[in-house]
Amino acid sequence: MEWIQVIFLAAIQGVIEFLPISSSGHLALFPAIFGWEDQGLVFDVAVHLGSLIAILFYFRQDISRIFYSQTPSAPNPYRREALLVILGTIPILIIGYLLSDELLNALRSPVMIASATAFFGVILWWSDVSFSNVKVIKNISLKEVLFIGLMQAVAVVPGTSRSGITITAARILGIDRIEAARFSFLLAIPAIAASAVWQAFGLIGQTHIIEWDKILVAILLSCLFSWLTIYFFLKFIQAIKFSWFMSYRLLVAALVFMLL
Repeated sequence: MEWIQVIFLAAIQGVIEFLPISSSGHLALFPAIFGWEDQGLVFDVAVHLGSLIAILFYFRQDISRIFYSQTPSAPNPYRREALLVILGTIPILIIGYLLSDELLNALRSPVMIASATAFFGVILWWSDVSFSNVKVIKNISLKEVLFIGLMQAVAVVPGTSRSGITITAARILGIDRIEAARFSFLLAIPAIAASAVWQAFGLIGQTHIIEWDKILVAILLSCLFSWLTIYFFLKFIQAIKFSWFMSYRLLVAALVFMLL
């Protein structure tokens, strides 16, 4: 890989992983658009590791509260939230495990990516303008979090956007924007970790040379851009118009169909 590809794709992964515009779709499309060689599994594991480090660091206080309560005699609300995250992660783990490599490769076709990018962009906008803010995560039922988890499982289709589909599901349930985004990011922790581990298993037995300097830079850049994206997205989410994300996704889809 050339350095320009390493820097560009690592930055793209960091930014887009947590925005509702699909990181997997972009990582599949950009090499095809620019004529780059496939970045390979080692690079994919590296940039996902960078994003995982960033989100663990950003939510370190929330995570620590799960294991430590200042009032031992009172229920710890963070532990219930941890249970909701675990339950919401189960569907994507099951579906990701059951899908064959052949089907996953077929889903990475430009037509499929462009179609999912456009369709789920419209659904994201619709969910935001059609439902009110009446709930917070700690009050949702197990049935409702399972619905969010099932919707997250759709993100195995590149172009869907894991963060986009989980925010969409939360908004359909009437969950506040900030709460929806925050829960989406918490759901990302086990989802990204599982994806990185699964990809790492694919490296077993491979003998090609690993350019460790580029891998380290990819991890650092992905971590930096992931943290910045989480910070600014949560800071300004109430002022952000989701129609902007829909418009961007429709533009990307249109460009892909034009280039086919």
